Amino acid sequence: MQSTLGKPVALSPEVPRPRPPSPRRRSLPQNLALFGLATSLSLLAACSESPDTDSTPTGDAKNGAELYASMCASCHGNAAEGGIGPRLTPWSRSYSDLVDAIDSTMPQGNPEKCDAKCANDIATYLFGLEIDCDKTRALPQRLRLLTRREYRETVKDLFQASMAASCDSDADCDVAHESCTGGACTADPCNLHTFVYDAGATSPTSVHVAGSFNNWAGTIAAGGWPMQKIPGKSLWYVKHALDAGSYEYKLVLNESTWISDPAVPETVGQFGNSPLTVSCGSGGSGGAPVGDPTKDFPAESRPSGFPFDDSDSALVTAVHVDQYWKAASLLADAALADTVNLLPCDLNVDTDACAGDFVSDFGKRAFRRPLSDAEVLKYKGVLLSAADKQTGIRSVLRTMLSSPYFLYRSEIGEPVGDGTSRLTPHETATLLSYMYWGSMPDDALFAAADDGSLATPEGIESQARRLLASPRSRPVFETFALQWLGVEKVASAPKESSLYPEWNDALAASMLEETRRFVSHVAFDGSRKFDDLFLADYTFADATLAAFYGTSAPSSGFDKVPSPPDRRAGLLGNASVLSAYSYSDQSSPIRRGLFVRRNLLCQEFPTPPANAATVPPVDPKATTRERFDQHSSDPVCHTCHQYIDHVGFGFESYDATGHHRDTDNGKPIDASGDMNDVEALETGTHAPFTTLHDLGTILAESHAAKACFAKQTYRFAMGRLETAEDACGLTDLSAAFEQSGGDIQELWIQLTKLDEFTRRK
Repeated sequence: MQSTLGKPVALSPEVPRPRPPSPRRRSLPQNLALFGLATSLSLLAACSESPDTDSTPTGDAKNGAELYASMCASCHGNAAEGGIGPRLTPWSRSYSDLVDAIDSTMPQGNPEKCDAKCANDIATYLFGLEIDCDKTRALPQRLRLLTRREYRETVKDLFQASMAASCDSDADCDVAHESCTGGACTADPCNLHTFVYDAGATSPTSVHVAGSFNNWAGTIAAGGWPMQKIPGKSLWYVKHALDAGSYEYKLVLNESTWISDPAVPETVGQFGNSPLTVSCGSGGSGGAPVGDPTKDFPAESRPSGFPFDDSDSALVTAVHVDQYWKAASLLADAALADTVNLLPCDLNVDTDACAGDFVSDFGKRAFRRPLSDAEVLKYKGVLLSAADKQTGIRSVLRTMLSSPYFLYRSEIGEPVGDGTSRLTPHETATLLSYMYWGSMPDDALFAAADDGSLATPEGIESQARRLLASPRSRPVFETFALQWLGVEKVASAPKESSLYPEWNDALAASMLEETRRFVSHVAFDGSRKFDDLFLADYTFADATLAAFYGTSAPSSGFDKVPSPPDRRAGLLGNASVLSAYSYSDQSSPIRRGLFVRRNLLCQEFPTPPANAATVPPVDPKATTRERFDQHSSDPVCHTCHQYIDHVGFGFESYDATGHHRDTDNGKPIDASGDMNDVEALETGTHAPFTTLHDLGTILAESHAAKACFAKQTYRFAMGRLETAEDACGLTDLSAAFEQSGGDIQELWIQLTKLDEFTRRK
């Protein structure tokens, strides 16, 4: 294929290098194509010669891997599998040709940045990417820092697990003070306030809360907080997080009758408003901490191309250290409120033995493994040497909760004699529990680790299926889905109020809740099939979102409802997705197109060059499509935007908030699109579509979309961006996902069967 302006130069697939027979080798890419956008004619000539297999790599592969990651991966893929730039291995020419190609042309636009040694090291790394998939596969040994959400759930389980009642919904708990979280009734954090209304013999059709916190919204559509009725009771309730401060509010029945809260005797002001003061401190019940101990923890960094919060590249800063100690102190103080439930024995009866039992019991759960004899003696000494028992217990708790053994998840393993290590049973239990529940192992998982069950594939699969079947797995899957889709930001996304007056926090929260409930339903209650994520003709809505969509509202709260006709495309029709990938004042074909390419197809693009055009200025005479058509016709931009814009244009029937529209700047919307090169870039295929349902059908039938979903699941579970070491596992995982018919739950089970799940090196 000849070079054209703005298009990568590519060669026809070449014959692989001659190799001796191999039982099963998987080379990451299958075709050869040159690196960049403008490769010299001399290199093209060199590549037409006969293969030279005598050249031997002489560079530093480790340094080459680091250089490749920093200079090449954004175009050619993290594992050289191809992106906007072509696949790079197997290289069927000589080693020296590859070095020359890199040295003379790369990185794109700045080849001086990579000198001869740099090119030699990268070429050596690329030549070593072929992997024998029949050999035992192992990932690097590592420690994984708890994320904020993992920390919160871990301390909740650490202090509450034995006391929490089981539940299916909030209605099974003390709804005024508890919520059903992961199948257990857990105390609400201090800032989560529950409004409860007992309607008695009356039967209002709707009840909502209006107050100083939501601009006294007179209707639910205007931002009132809708309360939901507990089935079989006259109680209505709604929970909302509030900052510390003083508020006033009223309850609104049937969006017409305003009443003071009957549960609050006092009223204030001439209108008889009900007062509310939120003031959070420490304390708790059952030894459980109150509030969010992670509220001041630094946010997790997310490497480029990694949408999840659990990257294993997390580093501890001085701020982390200060906050970990502060949280450990807060938790220890709260736990001392109920030492009867905290201690497994009576310290006053047999102090020495009880101290040892407490250290062993609490330490095993905190460190997620049995303590050594030396550790037990050390912590017991801390307790017994204190001025009094309370101080000793507090010191042990603070020390354990600020220990690396608590803050990090260990994946080191024990050597098995073939150059790799296998995770210990307790490390395996920890990996399973955080993958499925986002928290520490429960008693059954600890028992399976203790009795050796987790040393076998059958034992691992049995526990994996048990954990996945529990309601506690739903919140973790929902977290995965929201982070995969990149819609978490919707809850705090600003929109221009003069253009979108209906936008408010309550509407944004409803959008996020719709997506959360939809993905959970598909994976656990519905077909469990990947296709339904893009083809479902139903969604979940409350009165707020139903009003926004212009459809009938459910009888109360959030419930499953038929999707409006224009949104029968599963996730693609969710307002959370449409608004997340827009600007505050306009839609964005670029952001929406990149969402499909990156999040749904795992097709990566390099960072735009410094001279790339910005968002085209608003033209009152042009539609968004017309403006961006001009932008993407620029030869400099065309290389990437040929894959982005015409996908994004297919979303133009929706404005920056995700609201359906038929016109833009007074002109009819053209929402036709082209999902070109859906299976792989540079394949020259086209897939025109005119509706989101059409696009959803294309994605549902795409092998690349299923492989990307498997890859995103792998990334989330393993906490890392894939490298060459992950190639075989990812291919096997994708194949198993296809063979299961796209069964989402089976994908999460099959992942635990990979060598890489429990092998390290």
